[in-house]
Amino acid sequence: MSKSSRDQSINSEPHLQSGGWKKDPSERDAEVKVDRETVQENVDDRVHHSVWNEPGVSPVLSGSPPEDALTFANWLEERRSQTGFLDSWALVFCWAFVAGPLAILGTLLGALTNFTFLIPLQIVLIGPIAEELMKIAIPLWVVERRPYLFRSRFQIFICALAGGVAFAAVENVMYLGAATLDWTNPLTRWRWTICVALHTFCCLISALGLARIWKKTMDGKTAPIIQHGVPYFTTAIVVHGTYNAFAMAFEWFYQPF
Repeated sequence: MSKSSRDQSINSEPHLQSGGWKKDPSERDAEVKVDRETVQENVDDRVHHSVWNEPGVSPVLSGSPPEDALTFANWLEERRSQTGFLDSWALVFCWAFVAGPLAILGTLLGALTNFTFLIPLQIVLIGPIAEELMKIAIPLWVVERRPYLFRSRFQIFICALAGGVAFAAVENVMYLGAATLDWTNPLTRWRWTICVALHTFCCLISALGLARIWKKTMDGKTAPIIQHGVPYFTTAIVVHGTYNAFAMAFEWFYQPF
């Protein structure tokens, strides 16, 4: 090790050495990679980390951004003007239809834990969290990344409720099997009434949170803040977990449920 490499003073800084300062080759590689990613990235993704959306960029300190600056407000207005009424509704119905396959995935995710000692935790906590988030996965992504695709809060409720109903239907078929349509079976009647109502109601609560996020975004022309919906998502999870705890206790102390 040379003497200069052990010298921690300012005199040992690279740009003060004889022969001038040379850029580290890895910096050139990083620059090329960043440039390539910038070119490939579309504006819908780039706007979410535009410098003009930084909290520290205050108009008072830095002045107003140029008219063509990539701000969230400019992007939102442009994309909203490009999205037609029929286009928006067509997408909403597609998302409602896709909620079925996602509901299947959510059911499988909720059943991953098979360890006996974790079953109560799975039923009361892990399952409700995975299921409630999966049921609103599509509208949550749209609200966060492409809010202009929704024209009204009513569309958000349609997507969320479709996810809840589809999830309940898939879950009933998986749990009931051959007794899926046997209305003489008390469990069949219970699952197609109470359980469907539960999943739908929980999605309604979550939809209130999604609608709140979307409304604040559209009114303020600011990037979505997911925290605005967290209290509603948490409430839906708690309601679902409470019901599951009741069902588990009922099965343990009364009869198979």
